[in-house]
Amino acid sequence: MLRGKRAVITGGGGGFGQALCVWLAREGVDVDFSARRVEDIEKTCALIAAEGGVARGYLCDLAQPESVSQFSSQVLHADRPIDILLLNAAQWLSGTLDEQSSTEIVNTVSSGLTGSILLTQALLSGMRRSDGADIIAIISACGIPNFTDSIAHPAFFASKHGMSGFITKLSKQLSRENIRVTGLYPPDFELTGLDALVDDRSRMGERLMNGRSVWETVRFVLTQPRSCHIGTVYFQGPTREDLECQS
Repeated sequence: MLRGKRAVITGGGGGFGQALCVWLAREGVDVDFSARRVEDIEKTCALIAAEGGVARGYLCDLAQPESVSQFSSQVLHADRPIDILLLNAAQWLSGTLDEQSSTEIVNTVSSGLTGSILLTQALLSGMRRSDGADIIAIISACGIPNFTDSIAHPAFFASKHGMSGFITKLSKQLSRENIRVTGLYPPDFELTGLDALVDDRSRMGERLMNGRSVWETVRFVLTQPRSCHIGTVYFQGPTREDLECQS
């Protein structure tokens, strides 16, 4: 159902973002992604090309509005519409309020919130040319009201709560244009490999969720009929702190 579609993914140079690029390419999706380093772009493109997929990487720092503008212009230059926008990138920050510099705080909010808002705004014209586009934001459990069980910095929490509000409002507005918007709120999860199967033997709460489970959720959302709009997905699972307390 995804073959032939075109996706734009932020933070595709490594980690879970890179995995998303590979998994989408395996579904026959043409992938455009952003990364902050040339070598990371080359690695992701090489992984996908080795399997016969199609991917194009672009330099972009979501904390810099001019970089976001350049990236969006490059992506929109193609004639094809944008069918999928995956907002994955965000700068991680941990610690207490007075443990980080003002620069780190600004970059955390800018990359995790402002940059994603500006990019979505810029790419809307490309998504409106699709027969039915999807926007999926990987928000994190740190964006859930009253959730505090994380070592994340308050600024990281703020950026995730901001993304939650943005996605919630955007979902209402764009549903009138047949553009589905979904927010995913995963807890801490681990990525154990691109070919790892979902663990179906561990009991609930025994280990971190696998990133493959998050991907399978993304795929489920994308492959639903257009009449089915899944606005929010919450996950139940332990944090790293929970598991440390158990050991």
